[in-house]
Amino acid sequence: MQFMPDSPATTEPAGTESSPATPVRVLVVEDEALVGAYIADVLSETGFQVIGIASTGREALTIARDSGADIALVDITLAGPLDGIEVACFIRQLYGIGTIFLSGASDPEVVARADQAQPYGFLRKPFRPGQMYNMLTKALARRAEQQEQRPAT
Repeated sequence: MQFMPDSPATTEPAGTESSPATPVRVLVVEDEALVGAYIADVLSETGFQVIGIASTGREALTIARDSGADIALVDITLAGPLDGIEVACFIRQLYGIGTIFLSGASDPEVVARADQAQPYGFLRKPFRPGQMYNMLTKALARRAEQQEQRPAT
């Protein structure tokens, strides 16, 4: 059984109600290839545009720099010198991309450390497609609120 939302995941360009909506661009950061592919499939089926699947922190930073992602789904535990928390902090600070963490861990120390990245939320593995869609919808609403509150430059 596939989860299908009522409408595709899109954003309306500000002040252009007659313009077509653009799909929300999502960066997936997951070092387990099968899990990353599954997440990408679920995102595509629910109307999101997957702009890349990174398996390492360095790869995630490169894609974030070059992609114009709207949001990133980041596994907390990554192989290599950068973990998901560090990656999330960097992409928020450098590129203004917010994150949702994916994790099977529930260690209070890890969760407290992850809060430093100011994530939009946490998805505990394993998760259902509907949970991921709902979390992304809430995160995008929060992102839009934050953007509206920023002073115009």
